[in-house]
Amino acid sequence: MNKKKGILLFIITLLIFFLLYSVFNYKHSLNKFKKAFNNAEYNEAYTIINKNSWNPINLINKNKDIEIFLSNHLEELNHKFLSNNISQEEFLIQLTQIEQLGLLQSQILSFKNNLPLVANSKENFDKAIEMFNKEDYDGALNYLNKINLADPNYKEILKYKNECIKLLKNNILNKANKYADNSEYSKGITLIEENLDKFNHDIDLINKLDELENLRINYLNEYSKNNINKKTNRTKPVLAYYNQLNTSTINEFGINSLTNHLVFVNISEQKTYIFNGTKDKWSLEKEFLCSTGIEGKETPVGEFKVETRAPWFFSEKYGQGGKYYVQFMGNYLFHSIPFDRDQETILDYTLGEPASHGCIRLAVDDAKWLYDNVKDGSKIIIY
Repeated sequence: MNKKKGILLFIITLLIFFLLYSVFNYKHSLNKFKKAFNNAEYNEAYTIINKNSWNPINLINKNKDIEIFLSNHLEELNHKFLSNNISQEEFLIQLTQIEQLGLLQSQILSFKNNLPLVANSKENFDKAIEMFNKEDYDGALNYLNKINLADPNYKEILKYKNECIKLLKNNILNKANKYADNSEYSKGITLIEENLDKFNHDIDLINKLDELENLRINYLNEYSKNNINKKTNRTKPVLAYYNQLNTSTINEFGINSLTNHLVFVNISEQKTYIFNGTKDKWSLEKEFLCSTGIEGKETPVGEFKVETRAPWFFSEKYGQGGKYYVQFMGNYLFHSIPFDRDQETILDYTLGEPASHGCIRLAVDDAKWLYDNVKDGSKIIIY
């Protein structure tokens, strides 16, 4: 009998110690949780919640003390937000972090749904999905870009953004390839250049741009070669030095001019060289970046001479004009980058690549220098 009483007493003692330890462990875990939470160590706080599932106090309590602590914290956050002490973005970020603990989900959702940011995000996301389903990926991306990064569903939003970007980029590449197939390289180049910033200078677009620029130069070189090989009165003289003329060889081909200036436009380099001197004694005086004609509106090649000049012209056909033009054949001119009718608004700043309707565009100051210094009758070589 005494033996049974001893065993019972031992068991009761063990239970008392177990309960005391459970209470101690529970309070210790609760304090650890509060400390981790207050230090924004949310992963640690989550681990603490799920670590002591064996504890009977925890099983009976069912995280009520933690929920009371979190509920008070949520109310405090809401008060700070309503008092404009924290932004709604900051409030939303903290709500999302607390939500990951898996407690007070309905209370957190209620706070979220009352935020204007979430309501606006939902509206923009719904419109984005509508546009996406209609295959209007540009419109969908526009709405997706309006959604704040702090939106709790941003992973899903990012998935749609990436898909829109992928589809839009492929569409641009396909259009650029069609332009290339039709030898409309400048149109393809313009298309890509207009979208590079939008796609954060995507490497595929950059590679396609490089490819089109090389194809365009090859096309224009082939155009020059084919025209020079026709041996017209204008191109036949160029055969003697075609693809050999540069600042080092300028005096090797017996080239003369009716004035003390000689102009050479290198289409491949998109540069205009101005030489001063006489036959076999030319020296480089100026070097200008220029823009010649695009494919389909190529700058003529061969030997020409300066015919006339004027301070301004305006083309009704193209809706643009130029300052300080120097004429070398019919409607083909050297002139400044294009201006609107008001002679003040610049319509295109492009230099260093083909961009014109056949004329040779120069920077305004360079066009003025040519206008002021290169006299009528001066020889011009273009290829």
